[in-house]
Amino acid sequence: MEAIDPTRTDGPASIHRRQLPAALCALLLLIGVATVGFGAGDHIQSSKGSGVRATLLNGPVAPTGYWLVGSDGGVFAYGGAQFYGSTGSMDLNRPIVGMAGTPDGLGYWLVASDGGIFAYGDAQFYGSTGDLRLNSPVVAMAPTSNGLGYWLVASDGGVFAYGDAAFHGSTGGLHLNRPVVDLAPTPTGAGYWMVASDGGVFAYGDAAFHGSAGGRTLVSPVASISGSPTGQGYWMAAGDGGVFAYGDAGFDGSGSGLIASGPVVALRATPDGNGYWMASSDGGVYAFGDAPFFGSATDLALSRPIVGLAATDGPTVSPQNYTLSGSTVASLEPGSTAAIDLRITNPNPEPITLISTTTTVTTPNVACGVSNFTVTQGLTRPVIVPARTSATLAQLGVATAAWPTVTMVETGRDQNACQSVHLTLHYQGEAIG
Repeated sequence: MEAIDPTRTDGPASIHRRQLPAALCALLLLIGVATVGFGAGDHIQSSKGSGVRATLLNGPVAPTGYWLVGSDGGVFAYGGAQFYGSTGSMDLNRPIVGMAGTPDGLGYWLVASDGGIFAYGDAQFYGSTGDLRLNSPVVAMAPTSNGLGYWLVASDGGVFAYGDAAFHGSTGGLHLNRPVVDLAPTPTGAGYWMVASDGGVFAYGDAAFHGSAGGRTLVSPVASISGSPTGQGYWMAAGDGGVFAYGDAGFDGSGSGLIASGPVVALRATPDGNGYWMASSDGGVYAFGDAPFFGSATDLALSRPIVGLAATDGPTVSPQNYTLSGSTVASLEPGSTAAIDLRITNPNPEPITLISTTTTVTTPNVACGVSNFTVTQGLTRPVIVPARTSATLAQLGVATAAWPTVTMVETGRDQNACQSVHLTLHYQGEAIG
């Protein structure tokens, strides 16, 4: 199986070589799993006999970070998510109510309750309701899968479509029992779901109805909805952290009883649909399933409450252009560094040049979090891979010093929780040809 990261069509062209199709200039994801065990002397190292194995998954990219946004537009970036700007120092006409990231994770939009849009990084402005007189305030936004448009939704269920986002219907003319609080598009962009605070779900376009909490007595109102990667299900989160899963959306846990203070305001699923994050108004982030925890804002003195969360993930692309795999050549223990001998498979009829790689680490064990590990370098020089060839860096004659490396940090604290933990290494590479 193979996991692929978002396609980039703006990569540099090859000099001295015919340029391959634009889809070849792609970011590809590898998930490699290394088994590490606890040894004597407080050393964490590879379990003898188990070695390190690498597996490619066929599906969406792994997230590398996320952002939180406050009602004043202050943005907080965690993991690999970068800060591109905020409205934290601006005098806003209306408060910020949500945010969304671009597909490549290199930008984001903020939306205010009057429908004003603030675009940062590579996020483009396609229009807003900031100069319109609205019947009800805007409560959320969602981008199209390619980032060339977005939808805004108001609390009366009115939908406003901009860029390449198409209008598929709304509840603007209906009498609702409770206000709409969020909108989630289907993977095709040809439909969307809206959810009301009582858990009622409204499906439009190719969005199928899989169930709702509309007839249930809820402990806390529903605050957010997120669709599954297949478009055949969705999750809803209530303010108390309760999670409701419908269709093929799997239940991976809830925040009921865990939320310290401040209600849950957003739920966002991981790209493969095997996990999700929830964010609370006090800046807390709760990770379930394969959603990695990168940090939270609970230790900060927030000027305004958190109102939204967006993750740096993206859509799938075809795995036929080229693939990456690889494993470490040495075990890890606190303070040690291991080099990764990548294998590049080029099925194309022309050579390609791998020009860069990025590695991120996730772990399934909160007690042995990603703070125990750091990526010390990516690939340090371009590597030419002949046509229809699969070869490792060693086989291609690349010096070990140029290989990607990962380090286990010597924290000075007890790291016994890392015993037998399965680390996940996520690789992204850009190639030209």
